[in-house]
Amino acid sequence: MPNDLTNCTVVITTFFAGEKLENCIKNIPKVFKILIIDNGGENQKKKYFEEKFSNLTYYISDKNLGVPRSYSLANNLIDTKYMFNTQPDVLVKKGCIENLLKKVNDYPNFAILSPTIFHNNVYVVEGDFKTLKIFKKKYKETGKLKFNPHYKNPPEGDLSVDSVTGTAMLIDRDKLKLIKDWDTNIFNYFEDMDLCLRFRLKGFEIIKIRNAEVDHDAFASHDESFSQKMDFSRNWHHSWSRFYFLKKHTTKLNAYKYGLIFLIKSIFKSIFYLFFKRSKAITHFAKAYGTLFSILNLQPTYRPKIKI
Repeated sequence: MPNDLTNCTVVITTFFAGEKLENCIKNIPKVFKILIIDNGGENQKKKYFEEKFSNLTYYISDKNLGVPRSYSLANNLIDTKYMFNTQPDVLVKKGCIENLLKKVNDYPNFAILSPTIFHNNVYVVEGDFKTLKIFKKKYKETGKLKFNPHYKNPPEGDLSVDSVTGTAMLIDRDKLKLIKDWDTNIFNYFEDMDLCLRFRLKGFEIIKIRNAEVDHDAFASHDESFSQKMDFSRNWHHSWSRFYFLKKHTTKLNAYKYGLIFLIKSIFKSIFYLFFKRSKAITHFAKAYGTLFSILNLQPTYRPKIKI
């Protein structure tokens, strides 16, 4: 049966998530297989989690793979038709995964079924590529994508959209093969938009399911003891990935125009805030640094130095 609960593996990527990881796992029904990809090399946790949760496999990476490589690795380790990807700081509400699986027969052309996502009980507005204005001209005029309006409140029923966040998503692995997996050039950020865009351009649907919900505690998936280092890393990689994404999916002219403008603004803001608020100066320096790496076509090699 397509909605057989044993035909889905829950994949959680983690990097020094602390107690949030266990809290996340506790909300996953025991009927589902769980695969943890640990990018922090926390060897002591493997025995703890595998003994406590009989349905769980704990894979320890010897280096920080980043999000797309972690999911790509997981995709090669599991044997179920579907994978439900999520993060340690996500509360999977009761019935969420089961309700997603019940919908697979209703939408035979789906590639991704997404739960309705809330951030600290506030509905997340998402669903089209208009958030990046340059896509409006490139894709809307060709008719390749249909754009959906933004919804300030949760939709009354299921909604076909162009993109969803990678916070939580159920993926048909057979269709994933057709677009050749995640883009592992990306370390973090925009990998979800890239995946959605490639699925849509192949003609597959992305459906947001109303009666499946998760709550995401945004930016809280890491131990707070090194939050400052993670803030720098987030800004660095977000900026790197944004330029890479634009260069990949739009014209180089558009990408370099936006990239150079953003780089110059970030440099000036970094210098300006250096005299008033050092934390903001560091934030804008990270953005400039990541953008410059991407413009120069250098790999996203920055990693936070974590001491435990």
